[in-house]
Amino acid sequence: MRIASASKWRWSALMLTAMVGCGPATEAPAPQAPPESVEAAEKQSAHLTPPEGCTEITLGELKNGTELSPVLWGSQPTFRGEFTTNLGDPAVADTAFIRLDVNTGPGLYDLSAGGTNLFTCEQCVWGFQDSGKAGAQKMFVAESGALLLALEVSPQETIGALSNVVLREAVRATPTAAPYTGSAPVPGGECRWIRFATWNTVRPGGCDPREGSLTANLPNLTCVPENYAADDGTLEKSLGTKTQGEACTYTPAASEHELATTDCAQGFACSGAYTEERQCLATCDFMAADPGCPTGTVCGVYGLCIEQAVMEPIGFAFDPALIGETCAGFAEFCGVEGARGACADVTGSGNWKCYRYARARSECGAGEELGYVNYPLSGGGSDRGYGFCYPDGRP
Repeated sequence: MRIASASKWRWSALMLTAMVGCGPATEAPAPQAPPESVEAAEKQSAHLTPPEGCTEITLGELKNGTELSPVLWGSQPTFRGEFTTNLGDPAVADTAFIRLDVNTGPGLYDLSAGGTNLFTCEQCVWGFQDSGKAGAQKMFVAESGALLLALEVSPQETIGALSNVVLREAVRATPTAAPYTGSAPVPGGECRWIRFATWNTVRPGGCDPREGSLTANLPNLTCVPENYAADDGTLEKSLGTKTQGEACTYTPAASEHELATTDCAQGFACSGAYTEERQCLATCDFMAADPGCPTGTVCGVYGLCIEQAVMEPIGFAFDPALIGETCAGFAEFCGVEGARGACADVTGSGNWKCYRYARARSECGAGEELGYVNYPLSGGGSDRGYGFCYPDGRP
């Protein structure tokens, strides 16, 4: 492990219907079709023409972290795919990306707000022609256009659309170090244009485990987190009464449009995350003021309550330092329940400090940046969902 303005719609009823249907929660309905606002944007785009000097390109399917192979969770929701109009070497993919701030909610966003700079944008669209090809790769970053976030099940599961997007040839610019790098347009550089494109990363039974979400506490269902930072999950039917630490039985879903079942009580996942045999573990939100874990347990990775003594032997470090205090060394968990952080040495000076956890870059203050803890996953993937705000020296 290592450190490294919008108009709103009322989506609550739509989201709830999409996730659990109108009747008993016996199946997980397939994701709903894009809302009317997306269809209206598509109709309007039919009358657009490419800006002078811009070449029209099309966007293929985008995937979120859990849909990629290997799995790759970013510290901000990042959807990845390819442009289907290949203007470079036909043997080399042209990769495409959309990155949102975790707090980006349903609404219409102006992509010019980012200033063609991948460091300053909160809603970012960019890509690479001849991705990874030495001497041939070109980067293109959105200069203008509209991004519509139409439906949000969780930060990782959304439906949206792009319209009239101008992508300008760009190069890396300061800051050039991780976790977020800058970009600047190339004077007189090439231009690409997206008339209209949609994405849909919602999956059947998807849910948002975070405290207060519409799907975090549904009757007879448990939203079981899929990633370490627990901001994306899948619904399971909770058919039993078993609670913390009891052995349990997990029955996989019979099809992609049904839900898995367990004999745990609502709010408890039948999990094998910490032990070879599955046990009921309470789900939790480590960012909540009161994660709600049973006495003697803490809110650990994957949003599950477990004893600290179970986490430490398998590689998760804890430090007693509170937020802002000096740590003995690296630790994924410092502070106390409801006020957690990570111990990091962000300057490389050997001085370790407890920095408060945050999920979104927009939650960091002036002069702060969102760092992340990187967890390598089996199969070559990684999970960088745990974020923390640290002073980066910029105003």
